[in-house]
Amino acid sequence: MLIDAREVSTGKEFACDLCVVGAGPAGIAIADRLRGSGLSVVLLESGGRNVDVPSQGLYCGEIRGHGYYRLDACRWRLFGGGTTRWGGWCRPLEAVDFTERGWLPYSGWPITAQALEPYEADAARLFELPNARFDLDAWRHRLADPLPLEASHFEHVVFQHSPETDFGQRYGARLFGAANITTMLHANLTQIRLAAGSSRVSELQVATLTGRHFMVRPTVVVLAAGAIENARLLLASGADRPAGLGNESDMVGRCFMEHLHVVAGHLLMSERAGNNDFCAKTILEDVRLRGVITPTVAALDRHRLLATSIAVENPSHAMGTPFVGWPPAITFPAVRWYRTLRQGSLKPVANGLKILAQRMQMLRSQARTWNMSRVARSQALGASSSDRIYSLYFRAEQAPDPANRVTLSERRDALDLPRSRLEWRVNPIDIAGITGWLAVLDRDVRARGLGQVVGPPDDWQRHINGGPHHMGTTRMSADPRHGVVDADCRVHSVENLYVAGSSVFATGGYANPTFTLVTLALRLADTLRRRLQATPQMRQ
Repeated sequence: MLIDAREVSTGKEFACDLCVVGAGPAGIAIADRLRGSGLSVVLLESGGRNVDVPSQGLYCGEIRGHGYYRLDACRWRLFGGGTTRWGGWCRPLEAVDFTERGWLPYSGWPITAQALEPYEADAARLFELPNARFDLDAWRHRLADPLPLEASHFEHVVFQHSPETDFGQRYGARLFGAANITTMLHANLTQIRLAAGSSRVSELQVATLTGRHFMVRPTVVVLAAGAIENARLLLASGADRPAGLGNESDMVGRCFMEHLHVVAGHLLMSERAGNNDFCAKTILEDVRLRGVITPTVAALDRHRLLATSIAVENPSHAMGTPFVGWPPAITFPAVRWYRTLRQGSLKPVANGLKILAQRMQMLRSQARTWNMSRVARSQALGASSSDRIYSLYFRAEQAPDPANRVTLSERRDALDLPRSRLEWRVNPIDIAGITGWLAVLDRDVRARGLGQVVGPPDDWQRHINGGPHHMGTTRMSADPRHGVVDADCRVHSVENLYVAGSSVFATGGYANPTFTLVTLALRLADTLRRRLQATPQMRQ
């Protein structure tokens, strides 16, 4: 069933087994997993089927520290969430990302990578990938030869690319038609209330931008609204616990993490090295692939540096993501048009127009990186005229730091909720995770006669930006003092409140978070199904 919350009568109440707040990739994955389960599910989405400026304006907030995207322009408030505008990069986190690294504070998850492996095949199907194989051996015969770095500190890994599957468009119809699922659009959670004298959620207060107010009374709640919004909703729900729900240890909102995207140096490649085709996007009939260079597990431990991927790109490779950070009022008309075209037979036309628009918008960035490459070549010592120069594009892990956090602003939004305030800085340990690997890569390529690494440029840190990949504000931990949710994604101090999405990440690794957050969501859906079906009293 599909309901426009703007048509719900003020004061109405809805009861359900499970309420999922947020219809992005995590929320839709959970609801879809529970189709036909016999459990009544309410899926609340703040936006509608398409983008609109008033709903998007609820994301507005403050930014302190390192330059960042405006908060209302790097997440999408509509049915489908982040999958409505993304690049399709898919790869699970590495096993080492889940382990405790003695030299890295706050590292270590209370689960292992193996806990998520049973859900990878189903996640791959949601992303419309041919399979859940991400090992290089599975694709080596279909890719160009990589840089010969055998027995070095580096290895080659492969990303699969989803065809930028929009979960809202792809799976909306089957959710709307599911007898046990009620999807409410334009429905904004404003307060999570606990039952008097208990640690259980009893009701969710919901409002629309048109002034309607109603309640949902769920047995279990899952917040799946994104790392910034999940933290804001917990902190703003202070009616029963003034510091916010789940915030007894002052950890809600802390350890916000990004992937640091930047061209941080250049590879002057000798003829012996081959070319950079391995790192180019390879589009085949049944799969889209892209290779990158990453440090080996042994090298991570030896050098005590954060994880990263390094793509060997053309000298004029554009930095950043097209149009992210532009004001919604400017971009949304084009986005609506593009989404409409993608639903029909004109999808190839829509994709072509999108590529053209992106290339035009990124011309300035391409000119800057080309000039950086030109300067780097002039600085190289002993370079041959036959040597080719490439940009080294880092997508690097950021260390969890409690000072990087989401808090509440004094300013309020149209629903009278405090706006978000993001405090985000790039720390020396993050910088060392890039410059350190540049130095190691330089030694390895020189030793093999493959060329030399030049850089980084003098002002490279100024150009660091994020994915935007928001992670870590309700981090998973075994100890309530060090996080917000437990190994099952349940808020430590609230019996029936769970969190889904990359906000539960304890560390971020180098891989884009979307694939892993969906495997986590599928695991959570199965956990809730078992608990609700096996414990009838939970549903009374």
